[in-house]
Amino acid sequence: MRGVFEPHERLKVEHLVQFYGVGHSPIREAILLMSESGLVVHEHQKGYRVAPVSLADYDDVLSVYQRLYKLAIEMAIDLADDEWEERVVVQLHRASKAKVVEPDGEPEAREQWQRAYWEFHGALVSGCRSPLLMQLLGDIGFRLERYVNLFADPSEDRRSADGEVLTMHRTIVDALVARDTGRTLALIDDYFAASQPVRDAIKGKLRGSAKKKRGRPRAV
Repeated sequence: MRGVFEPHERLKVEHLVQFYGVGHSPIREAILLMSESGLVVHEHQKGYRVAPVSLADYDDVLSVYQRLYKLAIEMAIDLADDEWEERVVVQLHRASKAKVVEPDGEPEAREQWQRAYWEFHGALVSGCRSPLLMQLLGDIGFRLERYVNLFADPSEDRRSADGEVLTMHRTIVDALVARDTGRTLALIDDYFAASQPVRDAIKGKLRGSAKKKRGRPRAV
């Protein structure tokens, strides 16, 4: 997901054993788990590789993720109880305490900041009470995050630096607590739309990469 291994790179068990300093069994199990999530693909008689990337796949992953996310929110509001509401408020508070990192700051420090917000969004959708939907959102969300890590220009997203993300999250939580489904979904649409510059940058790089591949001479 971080992009440590390049798209379509072959995953050799022996190399991964040395890279991570663990045994063969955990590596094989991890590869199987990743293949279920779509981050790793299997090629007949060739073994496993990191999943390839493409503009079509990115558009598909993005569209499905946003639709499933909104479905989970609708279900959560329909099934809302005090326990879920408290869980959301607590995670929002924890996210607000996370140290804000500039888009071009240390990658690991920024990942810690992002993790706080992943946990917040996890609390939001957990109210849907559907393990299947949660699993789908998790797998597709990881695939979407991989595109961000591989192709996004962090400078395109300045919302974290000026606190805009936190403000948007608080507004969404207020609508959730009020059980206002229409307003909540509209706010989530606004939240998704605010990241359009980042998505445009990703799509631009994917188009450029596809053109380079088409322009390469074929081996004879």
